[in-house]
Amino acid sequence: MDQLSGLLRQFSVTAGVFYSGQLCGLSDVETGDDLVGHIHVLNQGKLSILQANKKIEVTQPSLVFFPKPLAHRLLVDSEQPAELVCATIRYGNANSSPLANALPKQIVLPLAEHPQFSKTIDLLFSEAFQPADGSLVIMDRLVEVLISLLLRYSVNKQNLDTGLLAGLIHPKLSLALALLHEDPSKTYPLETLSHAAAMSRTSFIETFTKVIGSSPGDYLVDWKIHHAQQLLKQGKSIAWVASSVGYQSLSGFNRAFRSKTQMSPKQWLDGQNLKHAAS
Repeated sequence: MDQLSGLLRQFSVTAGVFYSGQLCGLSDVETGDDLVGHIHVLNQGKLSILQANKKIEVTQPSLVFFPKPLAHRLLVDSEQPAELVCATIRYGNANSSPLANALPKQIVLPLAEHPQFSKTIDLLFSEAFQPADGSLVIMDRLVEVLISLLLRYSVNKQNLDTGLLAGLIHPKLSLALALLHEDPSKTYPLETLSHAAAMSRTSFIETFTKVIGSSPGDYLVDWKIHHAQQLLKQGKSIAWVASSVGYQSLSGFNRAFRSKTQMSPKQWLDGQNLKHAAS
């Protein structure tokens, strides 16, 4: 399996369409959730996107993606409605997403310049304006396809300096990342990872830290805790989860979990259950 496909499966990127149709006037898009991004697909008309002190003018059919949480406003001329599909993007159950953190704060792609998105967007607006049974779920899945295409675009463009996607396109680090991502229960020695990358131990540590943005050890812990959060959400016991992500003692797992989340596994899970009950 290619690495991007593996990461998309591991990080469970999901979409939820919250608006589709003709928009006119003003609409606020709020976010208080560290796991939420937004995507807006403009099929027709013009759209202004207002942030704190910034304004984006979208004057042609475009895809606008905010990978990270960002409160913003959509403004459309009341006399010229815009055809839009808007969706919330979530990144699994972790406190932050390496995928989102690897991307720019915003991506604006005019569709005329990027025909690789056209078939998916045509299907999306067909479901939006000619709804039938199952349209809501189908639109969610089509937006998820768009996110996958966006990530592929970002990798292929190779304009990322740091972060996980930058590591994926690095000719040597990508080999170590493939090994590291195989099994979260394993803890690979630096010698094993540097050998996989065909680099010296010192060069590997320096390059990994510079490109990924954290040391190999810190990244491995982040990866393990991410998997632990997913397993906890599935109802697995804390002791079972600790063992599954490679910790021989529950106390060691609790320390690692708290170092990354500032909460114990139980506190974090209780908070997730409260969010679920309130939604």
